[in-house]
Amino acid sequence: MVPPPPTKKNLFGVYSPNLPSPRSKVFFTLKIVTASSEERIGEEGLAAWVPVPGLCLPRFSRNEGEGIRNSVRGKGMAVSGSTRATVYNKAGVGVRKMESTRWLAALFTLVILFAGIYLYNMSSKTVETFGLLVSLIVAVGFLYSVKAMGDKAEALSKRALDARRGTVAEEAVGNLLGELPAGYFVVHDFVSKRGNIDHIVISPKGILTIETKSHRGVVTCEGEMLKRDGKTFEKDFIKQAWAQAYFIRILLTRHGVSAPKTQPVLLFANADVRVRQQVRGVEIISRRYLPVYLKLLQSRLSASEAKKIFEVLKSSQTQMFV
Repeated sequence: MVPPPPTKKNLFGVYSPNLPSPRSKVFFTLKIVTASSEERIGEEGLAAWVPVPGLCLPRFSRNEGEGIRNSVRGKGMAVSGSTRATVYNKAGVGVRKMESTRWLAALFTLVILFAGIYLYNMSSKTVETFGLLVSLIVAVGFLYSVKAMGDKAEALSKRALDARRGTVAEEAVGNLLGELPAGYFVVHDFVSKRGNIDHIVISPKGILTIETKSHRGVVTCEGEMLKRDGKTFEKDFIKQAWAQAYFIRILLTRHGVSAPKTQPVLLFANADVRVRQQVRGVEIISRRYLPVYLKLLQSRLSASEAKKIFEVLKSSQTQMFV
């Protein structure tokens, strides 16, 4: 039996044959950077070798390159759950259900519309027997009904598309919150009497209720009024954010948690936010600024207190659906 070639452990932690090479080798530090986050992986770097002369890395296909990046910490640069925030529920579930309901309503409206057209065509000859005046009245009423039903179907379709954009925005923010370090607790799509709360973040830095908006454009503030591209929003989002924060405050107070007070946050996922202060006590931020905002907050809770609050919120949702 031929003995195996001598081996040695490389810097990736893999034992490989220590075979002679016709050319010398050199080690250098290789930093891998993801295209999306542009953050360096690790602090030690990775080791690789290339033949001398030239010092040229071999070319990898796109799939091979993906495999190399994923092999460092698993697919999608995922790490063990102990190093990431604890998350309850999936972001965007409520809005996605709303989208489906609106599409079904639009489809039902169109079915009624086409059924009305069909019945009118089938009975047109019968209507003509009542004379010209009656035929004109019926025709005008029919055309008005067709336009009204068409407008309703169009409005429902537009609202369904708005819901889809909202779903995408909530899921994007949810993914960002899921990347927070251990010690953070995140609840998505919290059902309350004030409507669904998109995200609740609990950590030693406090309790945040985050309302995510998918609007585009430039968000500014004039006095106590938020505006987009110089025009007021279709709804008072500040009032909505406070209603959600007060609901969580009352819920926690019933469970013996009176401090710290829940802070409402209004987050615009796709807009250029040019508001630099709170508006009526609500933080106005963009998705890009969210990590910085969380980092700048002062510590207000212990880790055990944050976990207790998370368990209270999770338990309230569980009991609601039992």
